[in-house]
Amino acid sequence: MTRRLRALNRALVRFETFAAGGLVITVAAVVLLQVLMRYLFAYPNPWSEEVSRFCFIWVSLLGASLAVEHRAHFGFDQVTKALAPRAKRVVETFARAAVLLFSLLLIGTGIALMDLTMGERSPALNLPVALVYAAAPVSGVLMVVHMVAGWVKGDAG
Repeated sequence: MTRRLRALNRALVRFETFAAGGLVITVAAVVLLQVLMRYLFAYPNPWSEEVSRFCFIWVSLLGASLAVEHRAHFGFDQVTKALAPRAKRVVETFARAAVLLFSLLLIGTGIALMDLTMGERSPALNLPVALVYAAAPVSGVLMVVHMVAGWVKGDAG
């Protein structure tokens, strides 16, 4: 079971990394295109702002999920260095619990927002708005998987 969870986690990290990289490239290309169209041709694309915004939302939340995997979120290293080992474990356990609670909140709130916006469509692209809000629960689930996989392999993360 633990081997499967670790394999799943590695596959998810590879997919997230690839997806986040592709989304960053997409945002950069679309924003550059928008600037060129607006200032060189005086014709702004009506869809480029939505594409860049939607991609940015997804890349931000996927990046947050990857940060959980790599334990790269903001930490209180200066504070915890001075603590006794037992107190340090208590603080780190509290921090992990807070991240887990936030992840579960992301899942619940994201699903509620998706349900609320299920019938809405974006003005320029005519995409379901729920696809944008899907980034929240997807990211929350990925965070939980990364945390559980870290606990299984014995990381503090």
